[in-house]
Amino acid sequence: MISISIDDICQATQGTLKESAQLIESNSLTVNNVSTDTRTIKKNDLFIALKGPSFNAHDLLNVAIEKGASVLLVERHNKVCLSGAVIIEVEDTRIALGLLGRFIKQKIANLKCAAITGSNGKTTCKELLSSILIAHCGDANKVLATAGNFNNDIGLPLTLLRLETQHEFAVVELGANHIGEIAYTSGLAQPDVALVNNIMPAHLEGFGSLEGVAKAKAEIWSNLNTSGIAVVNLDASFAEDFVKQLQNKKQCFLGFSSQENKQNFINADVFASNIQFNELGKASFTLNIKHADVVEKIDVTLNLPGQHNVSNALAASTMAFALGCSLLDIQQGLNTLQQVAGRVNSTELSLKLTVIDDTYNANSSSVKAAIDLLSQYKCKRVLICGDMGELGEYAENEHQSVGEYAHQQQIDKLFTVGSLSQLATSAYNAASQSAGAEHFLDKQLLKLAMSNYFKNEQVKTVVLVKGSRSAKMEEIVTFIKDNFSA
Repeated sequence: MISISIDDICQATQGTLKESAQLIESNSLTVNNVSTDTRTIKKNDLFIALKGPSFNAHDLLNVAIEKGASVLLVERHNKVCLSGAVIIEVEDTRIALGLLGRFIKQKIANLKCAAITGSNGKTTCKELLSSILIAHCGDANKVLATAGNFNNDIGLPLTLLRLETQHEFAVVELGANHIGEIAYTSGLAQPDVALVNNIMPAHLEGFGSLEGVAKAKAEIWSNLNTSGIAVVNLDASFAEDFVKQLQNKKQCFLGFSSQENKQNFINADVFASNIQFNELGKASFTLNIKHADVVEKIDVTLNLPGQHNVSNALAASTMAFALGCSLLDIQQGLNTLQQVAGRVNSTELSLKLTVIDDTYNANSSSVKAAIDLLSQYKCKRVLICGDMGELGEYAENEHQSVGEYAHQQQIDKLFTVGSLSQLATSAYNAASQSAGAEHFLDKQLLKLAMSNYFKNEQVKTVVLVKGSRSAKMEEIVTFIKDNFSA
């Protein structure tokens, strides 16, 4: 984070300096780090006292001072009276955090910002685009990207606060579970290029319907810079609606497609042709970019498996092209990225057993994409699934559809764990007219069944593990690696 003065903080957050707190000479004081967590405070930090449904950091202000915070940002109505730190009062600390993040971004000269949203693939697109931009800059220190899942109204400002003067690009994820959230966070990011990667049945509990998801994700384009570029996945649901909306607003946009011989493919500015998959499901293809009535081409080989990652690579390539990257930059960046944590990471444990970790999160569309990948393997295919969360009234149908699809794609064995995933088991067994799927109420019972199953397995097997973040299915991946490695 760049250094900012007390006056800067007050200006950015519309805050006022509390006179009784000026025991430290505030005129000469600067801050170069912000914390919202007393466990991570360092000396001379600015501590922002956030509040939530089950916490109020105003109760920890003494702890913040003891840990070394030199400036406290608090809400006026809390009537804070403390010594040992400069106190700045604002109406709402959560809003103030966002304003401060936007202020820092605006201080970085010539910074280009790319914003990414969508139901699936946000993090993979972010990592692919970051890899391309690093190839373009020749220096990883010139590219800032969202860390972990810092993609909401708190995480996005904290990401912007990490910006330094050397940064030329910022790549940020924008997530949401309700209407209006992306309108707010994109207003803070003010992107130069913005992507809606896809619209799938995720967070339906908060959005109410797939149409609600589409409306929420499209908010990302409402705060593009005046010369900004929208990026549209022409293969995705609602693509036609999005294109019409952007055309009506006279918004510049680029579209991409991986579906050859379809109209959306013909209309695409960026598209993949000659797509081929190796025995591990990893794709190679020809990347095509239309530019000034000429189609430029270059060959790409991905280290990430699955058809869905071809689409993610096209999304990243389109954004990179909009940001001024060359085809060689794009090729190098796509070819270089090895894996993304918790997303279809394959590990060969023995000559007979491979595990694929796709546990970061799940909705029915991402589970089906994982099933498509698993179905490409020419051996015994085992799927282990936890519950899919935040589906609201759609939860039963979505879990059933996963079980039916697993049978349709000839998955040999299905293990499920949790309360809702039992519906997937029942649907699989009904479709197959067998007991090829087994359900368990908890992970301990699942682990016992897996031990018996893999102990007796004699043929080459690939196991894919999937589930929502709340299901913590990475525990199952760890169990498999710890117990069945050669």
